[in-house]
Amino acid sequence: MNILGRVRRVTAICACREAENQRRNALFEAKELRRRLDRFRGYSIMDDKSFFESTFENWRFRDDNRGLYDFGRRYCDCWDDVSAGNRGMLLFGIAGCGKTYLAFAIANELYKRGHTTMAISASRIMKIIQDSYSKYGEMGTVGEMEILNALKDVSLLILDDLGVENKTSWAYEKLYSIIDSRYQSRKPVIITTNLTIEGLKRNLAIVDKNGEIDESGRIYNRIAEMCALMEVKGASWRLQKGIENRMALNSLLRAE
Repeated sequence: MNILGRVRRVTAICACREAENQRRNALFEAKELRRRLDRFRGYSIMDDKSFFESTFENWRFRDDNRGLYDFGRRYCDCWDDVSAGNRGMLLFGIAGCGKTYLAFAIANELYKRGHTTMAISASRIMKIIQDSYSKYGEMGTVGEMEILNALKDVSLLILDDLGVENKTSWAYEKLYSIIDSRYQSRKPVIITTNLTIEGLKRNLAIVDKNGEIDESGRIYNRIAEMCALMEVKGASWRLQKGIENRMALNSLLRAE
């Protein structure tokens, strides 16, 4: 190469070396993301026993949930295409119908396959951020930007039980920031809620305790664009568990 009238030899990086460098960079970034997630995983649902038990292997079949199982399995099997197209889900239905179990089973399966996942509720996210303000500067404290960046970068984010968080202007803006960051980075989010679609629209439009309404619906509109709206139907597993517990107790008392 001629540089300022002098011929200089420039070493070119061969294609195989460039590919190896890209592979190493990707591994480093994945390791750094897992490190950031581990720093505040204690706040998330992923440390709960119920999360680790919510797997496809532990799925309890009944007539009204076989299709849900097959759908969740296919979602994981098609993850490369799902992720590339930013195909998330908004799962809504009555409490205890299996929405959260399906979301957690997907997260567990993808995690086993080497993908980074995070399952957390919006209310817990707000608590982590608020705690970071009061503990600023303390050793091991997770900062707000680190929290938001991890939620943005994780391969799949599960936002569980949306709609129960405090309705303040501050919380509204943080929630929008989280949803919008997933939208901008084109990474899927699975959201569960016990609210109806109309109920969720109203809930996400209230920006403070005085009832100020966001007429643009910017949070819900982001979610509706990113997520397939899916109603999960069926009887409540919690009520069924209560019936099973009552029958077991009656059987035990009769045996005595």
